[in-house]
Amino acid sequence: MSGMRTLRILSMGIVLFTGLSLYHLSTNLQNMEANNVYHSQYPTTQITSINNIASNSTRAGNIHMNSNNNIGNTGDTNGHYAPPISPPVVVSDSELDQKQTNDHSPQGSLLLPISKETPLPPDIPKAKTLLDPNVKYLSFMTYAGLTNQFMALENAAYVALRINRTLIIPPITTNSHDNHNSNQRWSDFFDLSQFSTLTGLKVVEWSDIRPLNADQIEVGKRQVRAGGKHYPIWEKLADNLTCQVIYGFGDSERLHTTELTFARQFLFRPQFVRPPPRKNKTQVFDRAYIGSKDNLNMDDIVTIDDLVDRYEDNSDQLLFLSHSFKLKDPLGRRSWFLVGRHLHFLPKVNDYAKQLILHHAPETKEHGKYIAVHVRRGDIWQKCRDKTEEEMVTCIVPLGRYAEAVETAYRIAGERLPVLVATDSQSEEDHVAMAKLGWRRLNHNLYTTEKELGIFGPALVDAAILVNAEVMVGSYSSSMSRVAARRQRGWRQREALYP
Repeated sequence: MSGMRTLRILSMGIVLFTGLSLYHLSTNLQNMEANNVYHSQYPTTQITSINNIASNSTRAGNIHMNSNNNIGNTGDTNGHYAPPISPPVVVSDSELDQKQTNDHSPQGSLLLPISKETPLPPDIPKAKTLLDPNVKYLSFMTYAGLTNQFMALENAAYVALRINRTLIIPPITTNSHDNHNSNQRWSDFFDLSQFSTLTGLKVVEWSDIRPLNADQIEVGKRQVRAGGKHYPIWEKLADNLTCQVIYGFGDSERLHTTELTFARQFLFRPQFVRPPPRKNKTQVFDRAYIGSKDNLNMDDIVTIDDLVDRYEDNSDQLLFLSHSFKLKDPLGRRSWFLVGRHLHFLPKVNDYAKQLILHHAPETKEHGKYIAVHVRRGDIWQKCRDKTEEEMVTCIVPLGRYAEAVETAYRIAGERLPVLVATDSQSEEDHVAMAKLGWRRLNHNLYTTEKELGIFGPALVDAAILVNAEVMVGSYSSSMSRVAARRQRGWRQREALYP
């Protein structure tokens, strides 16, 4: 009996194994069919030389970190013209597969206990903060994703302009959207020299004010990997930094991952202090009216004018703000009109964007015209989860709604221009649908964008492509789309479309 029972069990196992094999075979065939639909729009067996990670990468494991503080600094950091970017190199699919096989992602090392990492020298010196004793400075904690960090920079720059301080700009800092554990200077992408000329605001960058050597940078990265755990070497090297509580951050509001990463990378401990009392002259607005319902402490600074009034006579050499992104301006977007619109891309960013446009749409060589679509997916659901069913359609927009907006864009342009899509969607269904519509999806996994411009290159090249479009179709729930729309309106006198 036991032999028969064993035989029946083995037979069942064979049937189950066969069924699973057929299932995987069917799935692979479906995926191959989907890929064939996509590649029929791009009938080439070769791809452009690949950098290993993009901000919207579907190959999340292939991540590289540089050991210096100025990641990807390929151009003149003073904002002067950089040499043209060399044309992309073509490699075969087999070479790409081998490259990916040989890549060693540090993502695993992000989770390694610090005790297993390479020992650091015992005599690492403390970093120095190089402030000019005759200058008063303002700086701020960077916040969330890249576009939010840009908006935080705008607000802080406007405040610095109002109270006559030199702005120390934190670097673009990696956040919860990725695992790079690194940063990059804004001057790698934007012309800060021209910005100062146009605004009258003096600016410097944190990497110049607090330069770190390779060992200090490594200590900062290890503290980021350790999170809130005690790391003795970092504790020994870190300096205290007085930090003004703005919008409740550092007090009633917890710091964001990006803020903590910035502080840990630059070896400082923020010491939070409450702001001085509100001035009688400051106009007080209803919180619901100005959209700051998330802050409940009535003494917190939530508007730009309140911040300016409270600190206009402050005598500290360095006024360091715990937050600037969420600051409200009931009188209009003065931070954009007086500051943000003067932050222009460097020529090397625009040149690289033009190369990608020509690669995807050679027909633009004569007239340079195209339609750009920004399809936001990724973690956008977090912003939309409290929406009603009707509101959800405008928050997480179905692809069909984008297609309708593109038809409107054709009418505005007066012709059926090529359509380029910037998206963080990793959905194969989305990709196939875009290909069927004849849209050309930008995929920085297939280009040397990061190698040429650094880890934030893909996102900022996409931003340049959006703003230079004949017509732009955006995602209103995305801050990246809204900033691109402001640039289109301010730089090119065009209005973006939202599905």
